[in-house]
Parts: sequence; structure tokens; C-alpha cells
Amino acid sequence: MIRDQIIKALEKATDEKEIHLEFPENEEFGDYSTNVTMQAKGNNPRGAAQGIVEKLLKDEKLSEIVEKIEVAGPGFINFYLKKELLVKNLSVVGESYGKSQVLNGKKYLIEHTSPNTIKTLHIGHVRNNILGMAMHNILEYAGADVKLDSINNDRGIHVMKAVWAYMKYGEDKTPNTEKIKPDLFTDKYYLIGSKEYEDTKVKEEMQELLRRWESGDRQVREVWKKLRDWTFEGFLETYKRLGSHHDKQWFESDFYEHGKEVVINGLKKGIFKKLPDGAVLTNLKKYGLTDTIVLRSDGTSMYITQDLYLTTLKRNEFPSDLYIWDIGPEQDLYLRQLFAICEQLGNGKREDYYHLSYGSINVKGSGKMSSRAGNITSADDLMESVVAKAAKLNKGVAEQVGLGAIKYGLLRMDRKTNINFDIDESVSIEGNSGPYSQYTIARTNSVLAKSKLKFQKLKPNTDLRSLDAEELSILRALVKFPETVEQAAQTYSPNVICNYLHDLAQKFNTFYNADKIIGSDNEDFRLSLTRATGVVLKNGLKLLGIEAPERM
Repeated sequence: MIRDQIIKALEKATDEKEIHLEFPENEEFGDYSTNVTMQAKGNNPRGAAQGIVEKLLKDEKLSEIVEKIEVAGPGFINFYLKKELLVKNLSVVGESYGKSQVLNGKKYLIEHTSPNTIKTLHIGHVRNNILGMAMHNILEYAGADVKLDSINNDRGIHVMKAVWAYMKYGEDKTPNTEKIKPDLFTDKYYLIGSKEYEDTKVKEEMQELLRRWESGDRQVREVWKKLRDWTFEGFLETYKRLGSHHDKQWFESDFYEHGKEVVINGLKKGIFKKLPDGAVLTNLKKYGLTDTIVLRSDGTSMYITQDLYLTTLKRNEFPSDLYIWDIGPEQDLYLRQLFAICEQLGNGKREDYYHLSYGSINVKGSGKMSSRAGNITSADDLMESVVAKAAKLNKGVAEQVGLGAIKYGLLRMDRKTNINFDIDESVSIEGNSGPYSQYTIARTNSVLAKSKLKFQKLKPNTDLRSLDAEELSILRALVKFPETVEQAAQTYSPNVICNYLHDLAQKFNTFYNADKIIGSDNEDFRLSLTRATGVVLKNGLKLLGIEAPERM
């Protein structure tokens, strides 16, 4: 990587061990910039910067890639790459451009889209799903071995709400007889049960159903399994449309009782303590965390009880360097407690686990949503709405454009940002949107098709002095793509790629409007620049899980 070469040169020229090298926001300040002299102690950072530049100019290896080094402002050092390097980079841009081995040998397990298996998937699950899949793609592109799993919460009183409602009102109805998507069918009964749960008598009946389920009652179990299977069938349809998958589906009902064994063993080892009422409490003082109950006074398990055992199952089936939970911020304390307890139990270190947090999401104009109230935007409704909007742009590629608009719209923001999703804005072919990058790719395809040449290569005698500002701007952007992917992988930030793609698309469209391509004196080079732009945009969108239509 070019970045690594410059950092090594800076390490030789300074006494700093940690050097920050950034892409300047303004191209006038070069391709890379560092504030290394302002990190160090001293009253004259600009003078120190000038001294470092003098040393850097004597570095023969650095001179092979850097054309100019300047001191700016109070002590920034700016690096300008050689035009020869930028142009030469065009020849290596292909379908695998941007791939690296920075995470080679590393293994990751990402848990994403872990729903309650009695409701339909909603818009929050969509953000979760898209983030998990994007990170899967990005980490793999950076050389890692990445697996995906999901835990389905298929037991508890929320499930019994649907079981009770179906037993009372469902009779022999099925998704087929009602002509409805399977998960929407079961969700309908969950909503009925949730409303009637307010009645004390009904609540008691549902609690009794839960007791019967836990004791293995055949009738309750049959209804429960029927509803669960229908729900999961519907989930798979939604996952398929979103282009997502899992390598492993865990079901809470398969192992929920085993979590108690983990707690009892921890109690024997003195890791936990029993309270006077019989409940079991953690001891997390040394971690600076509040304590939490891991087993109720009546001996029943809790979510954390089961997750302690599930973590063991994860480690046994998917030995990994890092286990990632793609879950909302409301679970932050819970997960920190879980990770600390795992360490206490000897089940890895806290550093083995990572919370991939993300903000909340609402659809603009929908108000506050609630699954209990039944006014939440489902994943299917969101997709239908956005695809319908995309059909007004181009009916033939509405699915690709619509789903691309959703994915890009949810990924372009910092993942911890709360989003008020604007459907109209998401499908716009202007601004920082998925369709804008897709449209730019289609534009590059159109130019290349008109050239009647399947593949362009640079002529050896390209005159570097003839390169204009628009061409140089694209060249400078293209060379940054591999490092952008690495940055996204190392910081778990897909939005970094979105911002890069928007910037590149803007630069190409400026070039397209300013310069003649076909029939110009520098046609071969400009066609190569066009091809490379399309390839990189397509590679970047693919990492986000977005397809690029050939035409729009």
C-alpha cells in the first residue's frame, strides 16, 4: 500500500511511533497529509515539519512514488503522488481491484438479524441485515474468513400470544388458504394475542400455555412448531430478496435449558453469588459494570443465561478471532456484561467479542413505530414502497435500483446515527444515493459501448503533461479505493465506502460534462479512465450488497 510506504518514510524521519496519515478533504493539499509535528512536543511545529521534509526528500524509495512534499499551515506535511504512478494504476483496475490481504488468516463470526420468530421482519431488521452483510463482504474483501449466524428467539410469552390467538381463532387456516406470506400470517395472530393480553384472564391462559410448552405438551408444541416454521419460511423469502444469508441458524428452544448448567458451575467456582431469595447474581465490580441476575429466584433462565451457553456453542462450531454482535445500542450494557462474564468463566477474553452497534431507524413521516401496536413498517412493505418509486425511473431495473437505494441509504450514514429514512431521497439519481452511483456506472457502460471496443489499454506514449484537472481528480480518487476498503474493514464503517463512491461518481460526471471522450486527441486514455471508474464503482457497490444495472 502507498500509505504504508509513506508512513515508513515518516517513521525513519521522525521519532514518532504512531503516525496518522489522512486523505485531505481538499485536493489542493495533496493526496496524503500528516500532522505528525503537531503531535510531538515543541513550540515550532512548522519549523519541525520543514526539517522532516528535508529528510524525506533524500529518501530514494519515497521519491519513486511521491512527486512533491510541502509544508502547509501550522505544520501539516502534504504529499503529492507522481502522475506516472496514478496513470500506471489504471492498468491494474479490474474485478478484484481493492482486494487485500490485510486480514488474511483472521476469522470472524458475525451474528446479524436475530428476530423473534413469531412476528414479521421490520425496518429495524433491515438495517441490521444490511449492515451485517456489508461487513461480511468488506471483511472478506480484506482477506478474512467470515461466517454469519443468527439466533431466533422462538420461545417465551410473546410466542404464546400468537399460539393462544391461533388456537382460538385460527382453526385450520394456513398461509395458503389466506393467500398471505407465511410470516405475515403468523404476525397477524401475534397482534391479536398482544391486544387480548391486556385481559387478566387471557394473560393467565397464555402463561398456562407457556408452562405446558415447557413441560412438552404435545398439542401446544404442535401449534408452536407450525407457527414457527411458517414464520421462518417467510423470513427466508425476505432474506433472499435482500440478498443475505446465514451459515448457521440457532434456535433458542434447542438449548435454553443448558444455560442453567453454566450458571450453576459458575456458582460452584465462586464467580457468581446466590441471593437470599435464591436468585443468582454476578460480580462485575472489577470491570466497572453493574451486576445483573443470571438466574431468577424460581430457577428459570433469562436471556443472558442462554447467551452464556450460546457463546460456548459459537466458539465450538466457529473458532474465530473475533465474535461480532450486530445489535442496536440499547444492548450495549447487556453485551458488555455478557463479554465480561464469559471472561470470568474462562470462555475467551472480552477482546474476543465486539458489539457492532447501530442507530435506530424510522421512515420519514411515519411517526414512532411499535410492533405491539402493529404500526411498524415491515421489511416487505419498505422494499415494495421503494421499488415502486424506483419503477418510475426505470421499470426494467426497479428491483435493483430500489433495493440498492435502501441499502445505500442505510449504509451511507455513520452506523451509530439514527436515521429518518426518506424514500424519495433514497431513489434520487442526484446527491449521495445508491441510484446516483448506479446511474454513473450505466453512463460509463454507455460510453464504452459507443466506442465499439471491449477493453481499453493505455498507449505507452500517454503525455502526462496533457492531463487536465478533471482527469487528475479521477486518477487520484481511483488510487485511494484499496485503502478505503481497508479503512472500512478495520473500523467497521461501510459509510466510508459510500462516501468514496459518491465522491468518485461526482468526479467522473464533472469530467464527462467537461471533456470530450470519444473522438478526442486523448481518446484511448479517457476511455481507460471511464472503464476504470465504472469497475471501481461496481466493485464498491458490490461490497455494499448492491447490484449495478448495465443500463438505467
